Amino acid sequence: MEATLSTGAQVRYDDVGRGQPVVLLHAFPLSAALWRAQLTTLTDRCRMIAPDLRGFGGSPPMPTPQSLDDYAADVLALLDALHIERAVVAGLSMGGYIAFALLRQAPERISGLLLADTRATPDSDAARATRAANAEIALREGSAALAERLLPNLLAPQASEALRAELLAIAAANPPEGIAAALHAMAARPDSTPLLSQISVPTTVVVGAEDGLTPPSEARLMHEAIAGSRFVVIPNAGHLSAIERPAEFNLALVELVMQVTAHS
Repeated sequence: MEATLSTGAQVRYDDVGRGQPVVLLHAFPLSAALWRAQLTTLTDRCRMIAPDLRGFGGSPPMPTPQSLDDYAADVLALLDALHIERAVVAGLSMGGYIAFALLRQAPERISGLLLADTRATPDSDAARATRAANAEIALREGSAALAERLLPNLLAPQASEALRAELLAIAAANPPEGIAAALHAMAARPDSTPLLSQISVPTTVVVGAEDGLTPPSEARLMHEAIAGSRFVVIPNAGHLSAIERPAEFNLALVELVMQVTAHS
């Protein structure tokens, strides 16, 4: 489905299933295709809404510069367009950064939170420099060239060649301008650590046991700072736990949705 939002962004999104609304925010440099296992197996329990964030998948890029607040504003505008007052928000990696931006902008719209393979801390100077260099590679050499460099760090070593090829195709299809804009937005994101103690909705922190980018040790610190949160480490998964080990990820998400439903 497609919508032109009040923010001016054109967004393609999936909207499947019935029940508790769940918004799935995908990782960089992918699209809503990351959530194929969730969109096909959880529709009897949840209404799953998975946007291609601006500049990814079927959502065209917007004029730069942009911040993560812009992506979050798109999510809120999509919820408005769908007449959804509150939703569970599940963000993986960059999607987690956007979830934090949503918490800053409109915490009352979030009924539950799943933070997967992400971090609350901002980029170091070195990480910001790397993102800037990667943005140049995307614009100069194309999305596929950058994806080939990044993909090995996103998956556990035992991930299948078929999954690697699938993810590479998803990333390669994204417009370089969208990739570059997201890299600059992530580099400029603020420190979200102060938000953690303010989170009052049911929250689950999920991390792949073999995630080298946002490791379990960092995920545990987030969990410990969020009162009452659950902590789930998924074995044999790297940074993209939702598509590497979908059954385990889905269980964590369903348990969160049940917790939210019991609270409401």
